[in-house]
Amino acid sequence: MFQPRASHAARLQIVPVKQRNAALCKRLWSEVGAGFWTERIRWSPMRWQEHLRQPNVSFWVAQVSGQQVGCFELTESIRGVKIEGFGLLPPYRGQGLGRDLLTAATQQAFATGARKVWLHTATDDHPHALPNYLSGGYKIVRERDLRHPVQSQPVQKLGAARGRVV
Repeated sequence: MFQPRASHAARLQIVPVKQRNAALCKRLWSEVGAGFWTERIRWSPMRWQEHLRQPNVSFWVAQVSGQQVGCFELTESIRGVKIEGFGLLPPYRGQGLGRDLLTAATQQAFATGARKVWLHTATDDHPHALPNYLSGGYKIVRERDLRHPVQSQPVQKLGAARGRVV
């Protein structure tokens, strides 16, 4: 069972995007993922609107003192809840906020009534991503080669680029 970690950044606030603000979600998704993932880069505003209208999708913004610092998306399914597009904007990395954002995303996912919560990461993701997930109670359940690893980031010394479901 998930046990929330103690917060090091009590000032972190998580706010749902209630108006389905596609422009905000697109901007945060793109800025958080720059250099780490390429999914949705070519999505039009209309495609974002369609995606955010799905009743099983929710988008959340992390704020500190009213400033946007990151985001995550939750996708509910019969199997549970997947945490999508989780991360911080570059100026806010390395301050302990990722740990608290992961705890908040996980708590929000379980608040839906889900019995299972998971996320995906890869060796071309931020170097602190996997250690954060593992220390947050997630486990690696599958590894596979990435079809299209992002080349702009140096790949961690783990062999070939691989994806992980945690």
